Parts: sequence; structure tokens; C-alpha cells
Amino acid sequence: MFKTDDKVVQISLAVSYAIMAMYAMINFFNPDYIISNYASLEPNNTNVFFLIWFGMMNFGAVAGLIYMGYKGLDRGYFAYAIPLSLLFVYWGYSGQSSLPADQQNYTATVMLGINFIALLIARIRGMGAFNIEKASVMWGTEDKLVQAILWVALIGQAVFVIQYVINPGSFIEQTPGLEMSDVGLRFSMGLMFFALAWVSTLLYQLRCGYSMTMIVAGVVISSLFFMTFLNFLVNGQVEDGGNTQLTVVIILNFVGSLILFFRLQSKH
Repeated sequence: MFKTDDKVVQISLAVSYAIMAMYAMINFFNPDYIISNYASLEPNNTNVFFLIWFGMMNFGAVAGLIYMGYKGLDRGYFAYAIPLSLLFVYWGYSGQSSLPADQQNYTATVMLGINFIALLIARIRGMGAFNIEKASVMWGTEDKLVQAILWVALIGQAVFVIQYVINPGSFIEQTPGLEMSDVGLRFSMGLMFFALAWVSTLLYQLRCGYSMTMIVAGVVISSLFFMTFLNFLVNGQVEDGGNTQLTVVIILNFVGSLILFFRLQSKH
């Protein structure tokens, strides 16, 4: 498994898988369970929307781990998962520490901390030094369409981060049906952290070559977002036309990730 006989690496990634899979399934299929266990969360559409979003992102991380289980460790995955897990440890701790003592619940923070440590151990033991070897060409491929899609992905994620820095509440303001609140703004910070992690791994891939693990993760995430969007649309849950920018991004991500996968998967 993971093309290594190192049991510590295998166990560490199994722990990460268990944590990510658990939160993926709970957030996506039963967000009310999370809401019922955190005093700061109210059972409104805004919190459910963001919890489902986080669940879909976690499914992407799970897909990456499964792919590495068959194909071997991938530096591109760790360039995404390690900074993301560390950012979410901060996110969880800072959110709970700001609440009254009787409302604090550090369960998720502890689990995210364990996930970070497990990923760090697996990365160091499994792949050694954090060296960044330059590929012979940008993105590690001469396929111009693949290069163009990866450039668009990098620019798009960077723009999302910039938009958050300029106006942290812009995503909520642009999305009908979402309510502005302190909790909503914290969830928006979480979305920005996901974007930062994608910027991290895409910059790594720009120099060192594309990561098939992250392309698989991207296919899973974009497919879940596309199917969920269609489900909301069919059931009349998209209010006032929805967030136009988000709709365009969901469609482009879905199409782009499929193109990347089918153009590159035969080489792996």
C-alpha cells in the first residue's frame, strides 16, 4: 500500500483517511449532526450550505489518499494537504477559543491536529526532504490544453483569495439565500483556506510537474459540486438565479477537471 513497506507511513495515512472520510460523510450527508454538537452553529441554510461544501472538499482529500494507496506517494498531494490541515487547526482553535467556555467544543480541532501530524509524519518518513525539483517544462507536460487549464485553475484560486482579502463577506453577499453572520464569515475564511491550499499545490505543480493525485481529487470534488448544483437547481433550491460567478466556476471546474483526467490518465 502506498508503494512503501514503512508501516508508520501506512498507519499515518490510514489515520488521515479515517478522519477525512468521517468528516466528509458527516458534513455531506448529515450536517445537522455537526450543528447539534456545536453551540455556535444554528440550523440555518447558511451553515448547512457551508458544511456540505466542506464535506465535498474532504471527499476530494479522501480520493487523493485512495489514489496514492494504489499508485504511491505524491508530493503534490502533501503540498496541498499539509498546509490545509495546519490552516484548519488554526481555524478550529481560533473559532472555539473566541466563544464562552461553556460553548467551546475542541473535538474537530483535535482531530484536525491529529490529521496534520499524521500527514507530516507520512511526508517526512515516506518522501524525505522537502526538496522542489524543477520539471523540464512548466507543469511537467507539453500538452498546451493541459497547461492552459492548469493556469486558469491557478489564477482562479488566487483571485478567490484576493476577493476574500478585499471583502471577506463578498461570497455570502453574492449568494442568494445565505445570511451574513460571524459564523458565516468564519466559514468564508475556511473556503479561502481551501483556495490557498490549491494555490500551494498548483504552484508546486507549475515547477515540479502536474500531480495525477490532485487531478483525481479535483475530478471528485468538481463532480460532487456539479451534481449537487444540478440537484439544487432541479429542486428549486437555487434562489434568484443563484451566484452567477459560483455557477460559472462549478461548470468550468467540472469540464476542466474531466479534460485533465482523460488527457493524462493514460500516462499513469
